[in-house]
Amino acid sequence: MWLLLKLTMMKMKNLLIVLLLCFCTSATLAQNDKLFKTTTITLDKDAAFDKVIDYLTTKDIFIQSLDKQAGFIQGKVFIKNGSLLSTKAGEKRTMNFFLKQVGNQTQVTLNIYMEQYYFGGNSSSRSYYFEDKGIITDASVYREVLSSLQKAIDH
Repeated sequence: MWLLLKLTMMKMKNLLIVLLLCFCTSATLAQNDKLFKTTTITLDKDAAFDKVIDYLTTKDIFIQSLDKQAGFIQGKVFIKNGSLLSTKAGEKRTMNFFLKQVGNQTQVTLNIYMEQYYFGGNSSSRSYYFEDKGIITDASVYREVLSSLQKAIDH
């Protein structure tokens, strides 16, 4: 009986350790998940805000909304699909930039919302529609925008 109780306690202890490790790992991954959406600029918030606007303007990204005091800039861009055999005409991306002063630097966080633009029907009566794809989770998309922004600011 004593041996059975001891084995049960060891199993529970091992289970608790595994659960604790899983929790710690998922918390770390969740933090790392957000890191690809963030970059740091070595300017104060006001100067960084102006540089982000300059960047968006040079990249032909439409500025939908901005609030300098809140550190918020929203831009939109349409990316055409070059394939002739696809029903996907392109995608509309809405980019939200959040700027936050951290010491003498500015942290820029980016969220990108995407809608795919499709067409159907025949050549005489086409119908177009957007399909909501939500927030982009592909880290490479964020890295591309943020590294391009960083290069534009550094030069």
